[in-house]
Amino acid sequence: MPAFAQSSDPAQGDAQARSTQPAAPTADAGVADIVVTAQRRSENLQRTALAVSAVSGDALLRAGVVQPQDLTKVVPALKLAAIGGSGTVVTIRGVGTFPGNPYAEPGVAVNLDGVYLARSGGPNGLFYDLERVEVLKGPQGTLYGRNATAGAINIIAKKPTDSFGVEGSIEGGNYNFYRGVLAVNVPLGEGAAMRASGTISRRDGYFDDGYSDDKTEGGRLQLKLEPTSRLEILLSADYAHTGGKGPNGVLSPYLDPSHPFRGASRDGTNELFQAVSLALTGGTNPNFIPPILDDGHVNQRNWGVSATIDYDLGPAKLTIIPAYRDSKNKYLMYNAGFPVSSNERSKATSVEARLASNGSGPLTWLLGGYFFREHVDFDLDANNGVSVSNTSPDLVTKSYAAFGQLTYSLTSNLRATGGLRFTREEKSQGGSFGFVIPPEGAGACGAFDSATSFCTFPLNGELNASRLTYKAGLEYDAGPNSLLYANVSTGFKAGGFYGSQAPNTFRPEKLTAYTFGAKNRFFDNKLQFNLEVFYWDYKDQQITHVGPVQPIGFTVITENAGKSRLYGAEADLIWSPSARDMFHANVQYLNTKYTDLHYTQTTLAGPPATVCPTTPVAGQPEVVVNCSGNPVMLSPKWTANLSYSHRFPLANGSELEAQVGTQIQSGYWTGIEYLPGERQKASTVSNASLTYRPDGSRFTISAYIDNIEDSTVKAFAFVQPVLGMPVVILKAPRTFGGRVTFNF
Repeated sequence: MPAFAQSSDPAQGDAQARSTQPAAPTADAGVADIVVTAQRRSENLQRTALAVSAVSGDALLRAGVVQPQDLTKVVPALKLAAIGGSGTVVTIRGVGTFPGNPYAEPGVAVNLDGVYLARSGGPNGLFYDLERVEVLKGPQGTLYGRNATAGAINIIAKKPTDSFGVEGSIEGGNYNFYRGVLAVNVPLGEGAAMRASGTISRRDGYFDDGYSDDKTEGGRLQLKLEPTSRLEILLSADYAHTGGKGPNGVLSPYLDPSHPFRGASRDGTNELFQAVSLALTGGTNPNFIPPILDDGHVNQRNWGVSATIDYDLGPAKLTIIPAYRDSKNKYLMYNAGFPVSSNERSKATSVEARLASNGSGPLTWLLGGYFFREHVDFDLDANNGVSVSNTSPDLVTKSYAAFGQLTYSLTSNLRATGGLRFTREEKSQGGSFGFVIPPEGAGACGAFDSATSFCTFPLNGELNASRLTYKAGLEYDAGPNSLLYANVSTGFKAGGFYGSQAPNTFRPEKLTAYTFGAKNRFFDNKLQFNLEVFYWDYKDQQITHVGPVQPIGFTVITENAGKSRLYGAEADLIWSPSARDMFHANVQYLNTKYTDLHYTQTTLAGPPATVCPTTPVAGQPEVVVNCSGNPVMLSPKWTANLSYSHRFPLANGSELEAQVGTQIQSGYWTGIEYLPGERQKASTVSNASLTYRPDGSRFTISAYIDNIEDSTVKAFAFVQPVLGMPVVILKAPRTFGGRVTFNF
């Protein structure tokens, strides 16, 4: 039984291709190659005819990527924000999903070693001991299928090898931050190896009242077996726990502009709530709008098991990936401007099978099938004063897909690619939802509890849909180190339910992307310049917000709100003029517009909270909001990541690497109401680090500082329905610390 070799993935040793903190230049002063698996096979990033960014595990560590939202630092097209309850908003170029409650499914497909993570909090606690992270920009409906409207994020862990090794890092910083990562690789004899890794992270909250803290533990165990020269099996199990108080937002405009991080429980928010409560109740109830307290908490436990089975059939390779993911999440948060608590459980089973061609003939192809089943149930309570509600659905999703993609060489330099995927979605809903209402309204109830005035209604419904997505493209070798490509591709995000009686469903959303790109190396690989120009057509967009439900009341709902168009360009330049210097510039221009944005707002909680025109709905306490013509949220027109690093030689073969970088963004909107408090003005966030490498480079010692300007940057907004004021999530303030890495 042959032993398997060390991973040859160059991304392990050099991540500068897409990072704001690039790795050190290579010895020959050239830009290193990076291997990616974005198209379900190993390819050189510069020869991949896709808009994809790749960041190695080393670069993720040096950029301070601890949780998913930290990826924003290294991929300008990507926006992430932790919004409470361990949920994360993920958008690529403004396209994504607000996971306002557990009904929501992500609009960017996140995968761990080829296994789809269905929950928005699924990636929490996974960012350690990684080979790399790939960010695929644009719809990936052919190879990645459902819920890849905006793109996909592939998290790829380091795999077992046949050499014994111990590596890791120890880190500490302000806000009482400390983090440890340890990985041990053990060969188990010919054709077998095991890798065990884990992490623990602790940090006090960025807010004075303790919110936006970090309390994470995670572990991963992998066993790699190669019983024959044709068969390779990777067994994997992982566990992650996210605790602490979780993130929290503050009212915007800030009640304490000199110190936005004072926290909503201390900055005067509750005093404002009391004044409004007294006005609404005629002076009888100062707590009609519940206060924001400092007792918020998160307790999420994710675990999963999977197998990756590769069998070489000669002309083709068969890959089968069965997997199971389990998520339990219990939390109390105030990010909506009022208390929301939930106890939720997700159990997901998936199987993917692929048959891919081997060899280097004119035709390469891949065929596959996919099955996914998820059962979600949760018990969610919300109290904004006007409405006290409970939503307890039971949701089952089944998804079946068959897909294929082939590339054919028309000439020695020109290739054509085509792909199709057929997906069948089947969803069902049971359970109940209800509200506290006056006894005189009990006649509308399915069941009424006179002791609590709680009115309950059954939830039900079935939703079935089928979708055909496709990709077509051309790629041309314009030179030995130049690739031109053009693609048109489609993707969709599944429809679903929300907590209401019928009508209580929304349709799938669709995105068609037109892309032209160029990837180039010049001057003996010392200069790399990649360019992507794109146009996205986005239809039936799913908008999640507070809206009316049937037969009475309001809650967080999702509806199809129209369409938008997005176009722009992204340029990426890396220049390594010497073995000790590296310049990196990534600049994105993004022009977006909602060509049709209509959605409903309830007026039970107060007047419409928007600057957009509204039209009353006859006989109903609601309005139709028309925000057509506005830019897409979370889509700054200009984003630039710039960095420079230099290595200084020291005595005895040691060296000191200095790095400086910055991210510059123009202004953007963080919510679809377009209220002044939802606007994030132009910002600059810079970083710097010094790293000492002794001779032999078995360990490094680093000092770093992030957000040197101490800029206050809004990541997302949700409008408090009674006040009509935005509650905004803030990115991290200035942080600094030190890090030691080791590898033996």
